[in-house]
Amino acid sequence: MENRINQTTTKVVLVTGASRGIGREIALAFAGKGYRVGINFKQSLKEAEVLAKDIRELGIDSILLKADISHSYQVKAMIKKVTDVWGRIDILVNNAALVRDRSILKMSDQEWIEPLEVNLTGAFWCLRESAKVMVKEKEGTIINIGSIVGVRGSFGGSNYAASKAGLINLTKSAAKELGRFNIRVNAILPGYHLTAMGKTLPEELIEKIRSDHTLGKFTDLSQLAQLIMAIAEQTSISGQVFNCDSRIL
Repeated sequence: MENRINQTTTKVVLVTGASRGIGREIALAFAGKGYRVGINFKQSLKEAEVLAKDIRELGIDSILLKADISHSYQVKAMIKKVTDVWGRIDILVNNAALVRDRSILKMSDQEWIEPLEVNLTGAFWCLRESAKVMVKEKEGTIINIGSIVGVRGSFGGSNYAASKAGLINLTKSAAKELGRFNIRVNAILPGYHLTAMGKTLPEELIEKIRSDHTLGKFTDLSQLAQLIMAIAEQTSISGQVFNCDSRIL
């Protein structure tokens, strides 16, 4: 990266699951607007370090935040580290997610529980602890990264779909509760992308997903990140669910 950003803002964004895929693109988009970036990751240290380097080359501050968000004590420690370093959290992007696809009749107890622990419970821990910081600032934005299957359901992914359906309704409930503190909460349904996780799907399933798009193509990842950032910066939108591809809900 060659262009350095004039860091004119002291605002802070925390992105969970930021080391790769959609999370990485979101983190870079905010860095490109001068936001200081909290980079959460669970295991992908090397990828997180590469992202931090890319952000640093823009002239923007970032910190690495290793935490398994399914554990509330790790989330509390992560939020404390952000506030100890920067004293604030302006935007939380709940992006971290876990997939454990299996048909219902074959799904184990653990395969059912794990996506719920990360995608829903973990998102709640991050939302709750970040909101405590935002309340003091009397402003903040929370973006929950949902999924279209949280609305439509999923063959072979009932655990993931259930977790994302819960996340959508957590978004609406949190928006109602936190609005009095000028904290805005919205959900984004990002669509399918050819990320490392997305590429693990069988080719025939990828083509089936593509054919379901009215435009016959997937959403551009950089455009998705820009849209997420634009919604995060809006001051009069809350409790909404934005579908960011051309599939009809």
